Amino acid sequence: MLLNTRQKILLKLIVDDYVATASPVASEKVCRKYNQVISPATVRKEMAELEELGYLERPYASSGCVPMDLAYRFYVSSLPIDKKDEELFQIQRIDIEERLLQVEADIAEWINLSSAILADLANNMALVTFPKAIDTQVKHIELVRMQAPVVMLIVVLKPAMIRRYFINLNGELDDSRLNMSANRVRNLVIDSTLDQINSKSMGLTHFEQELLDSVVIILEEEERSNYRGHYVDGLRNLINQPEFLENESLRMIVEGIEDGTLIDAILDEISMDGIVRVVIGGENRGDLLRPLSLVVSQYGIPGRTVGALGAVGPTRMQYSRTIAGVQLMSTLMTDMLELYS
Repeated sequence: MLLNTRQKILLKLIVDDYVATASPVASEKVCRKYNQVISPATVRKEMAELEELGYLERPYASSGCVPMDLAYRFYVSSLPIDKKDEELFQIQRIDIEERLLQVEADIAEWINLSSAILADLANNMALVTFPKAIDTQVKHIELVRMQAPVVMLIVVLKPAMIRRYFINLNGELDDSRLNMSANRVRNLVIDSTLDQINSKSMGLTHFEQELLDSVVIILEEEERSNYRGHYVDGLRNLINQPEFLENESLRMIVEGIEDGTLIDAILDEISMDGIVRVVIGGENRGDLLRPLSLVVSQYGIPGRTVGALGAVGPTRMQYSRTIAGVQLMSTLMTDMLELYS
């Protein structure tokens, strides 16, 4: 059933009020906020119909109404992003860019800072993954002697991911032979993808072949993962929301972060087309996410290097502010990847 104009206005008023207060919204309060002359009885009638349609519910019989997932979906789908949020974030943009540029040489610090900034912008929890090349290439490899007979293979992948692999030496190799073998393998794999490495004719020693096989294993693992490595920030923002105080949902969220299931569920919701996606409550595919809403997106260079970022909060989320924050951080991080790729 299509909503009439009055119902749409009332629904927006109710969502705005509930997002701000986290308290059920009474018909008398809605009537006071309505800019046109309307009787309390008419407001109650419209709210009752919205309740029957699944947009609102009452926690108990004599209480005011709270929005359901359907109300938030209508709210997000029909209302433009608040220009005040966009303007506020654009004022902060230069400062954010300067902060990111100060740490751009350290990919881990860059991602960590990005998640902290997004958590502050959205006033909720934020997740940012490391950027991942579509066709992963080797940027550099290095061998480091550990306690005999072990050496550590360090593989740097483009744009800036580091993987480590331990190899047992079957026989004693002096530093000269170790460096010679590392250089031969390095010359084979630098700037190469997995397919390119597999297509090369090698003629390697047993140890060099073991090095190369280790590089291949690392590349294969990277190819299998959509997003590998992430930082989460702002959990304190999330758990301080009224919905999660002394609530079983809070325990499940914390456990889901600790064991990785919540992060995996969030990443599964990210669209591969780079568009900001809003997933509300029961729209989430994973049960663990049902009390939550997500605003998620990719960042990066399509077809080359991409990562993911998003904000996580209760369904009573400041959607316009959060969407604007995700869009801003996606744009800034994409610009930096393009600049330094």
